[in-house]
Amino acid sequence: MFAATRRVTVLANHLSRTVPTPVTRTPSLLATAKLGSFLSTAAAASPVEMSAAKTLVDSAIKENDVLVFSKSWCPYCRRAKTILQEVAPDTKVYELDEMDNGSAVQAYLKELNGQGTVPHVYIKQQFIGGCSDLQAIPHAQLVKRIAA
Repeated sequence: MFAATRRVTVLANHLSRTVPTPVTRTPSLLATAKLGSFLSTAAAASPVEMSAAKTLVDSAIKENDVLVFSKSWCPYCRRAKTILQEVAPDTKVYELDEMDNGSAVQAYLKELNGQGTVPHVYIKQQFIGGCSDLQAIPHAQLVKRIAA
């Protein structure tokens, strides 16, 4: 009987405790940031820089059959360049991290296509997307697109 009384007392004490109010944390900016948003694209460029970037990008798209806007340190860019250079050795590559106006070019590309990350792949003036979009195209179809 003593054990049963003891259990009831412990249970009563347990149930009568006040539950501490949970502390709510506001998520940090980095925790809520979408990868490839402001982390990849620099702050707004000046109108002169954006105009020069627009001219560069538009002419590069028109003049090259296979074009990649890339960053030299990016593993996805390296993979996309490897895939394309196997099929089209004359692939034109712009390394944005090695260009003075690279951030303005990337900002314009985001404005143009809605994609803020690299690589940006173009084949025959058509925006393909990034590395995963390029990898999704079967090899034979990729060769056919480039040869067309």
